[in-house]
Amino acid sequence: MAKRLWTVEECVERWGHVVKKWDGKTPIPILDRLGRIFGICAGTPEDEDWDTVHQDAAAHIQTARGECNFPKLRGVPLRGRFATMAAGVSFGGGQVRPGNLVHSVANARSLSKLLETRTIRRLMAFASGAFKFWCPRLHRYYADTLGQLYARYPRLQRNYNRSVFPCATVNFGPRTCCFPHRDANNLPFGLCAITALGNFNPELGGHLILWDLKLVIEFPPGATILIPSATVLHSNVAIQQGETRYSFTQYAAGGLFRWVEHGFRLERVRKQGQSKEQVEQDLVDGEHRWDEGINLFSTLDELRSLHGDSKTPIR
Repeated sequence: MAKRLWTVEECVERWGHVVKKWDGKTPIPILDRLGRIFGICAGTPEDEDWDTVHQDAAAHIQTARGECNFPKLRGVPLRGRFATMAAGVSFGGGQVRPGNLVHSVANARSLSKLLETRTIRRLMAFASGAFKFWCPRLHRYYADTLGQLYARYPRLQRNYNRSVFPCATVNFGPRTCCFPHRDANNLPFGLCAITALGNFNPELGGHLILWDLKLVIEFPPGATILIPSATVLHSNVAIQQGETRYSFTQYAAGGLFRWVEHGFRLERVRKQGQSKEQVEQDLVDGEHRWDEGINLFSTLDELRSLHGDSKTPIR
């Protein structure tokens, strides 16, 4: 897949995608063939001031963008041509154990100030709450596993204690539109919460393209969508000239879960000295891992028994 932005017309005419109009407010679950909810157009809270909240969040991101120093882009970026910075707890990319992402003093100060703003924290809390509502078993798996991690390493600093997600990325734009990509370091069956922000016309641009599902979803400012970003190829439609688009994403590295489940050690360390039987059992466990993960997704019937009626799903 070419590292470029695709238009709605190209997606429909060349690739046979279906365009899904969405008001950005009404929650709509995305189901697999077995009726499991593996993605959610979560929408927004039913708060009268939400327009002000997400506009203020965009303004805070714009301010922080002017305060941060970003490395120069070299070559074709994996996700797109825009400024970005992550904060929180992660594991991978050469780390020998889980830890907080490290930045320069100036960038760390700006990121910390941004993540402590009331509006950004409301975004974080809503996304985590939507995750818990639509995927309660998977949310519990996050909370339980990461809870063990925080208990073991109390110096780890969470972005916000009302969000189950350990890490967040601020896409500073000012024209944040992603190329087709998968976030391979995230938990394979985990969900990534994406909140769109800025000043753009969602009928003309900023759509979320889910390539494997052949879907193009309108994605208005202030709305949140959760997808399994490690497994589903996704991107955005370009916005119009003169518009701005930022995004705030929350997610979890798969390495955090492996670290806990391997007894708080690297996989290669755990495998040292294993017997033939233990190696064979690891292979069997690995084959079952994906099934165990996707079985953490809930069905609409399960949610109706918990919460009552749910919105019409995307199948």
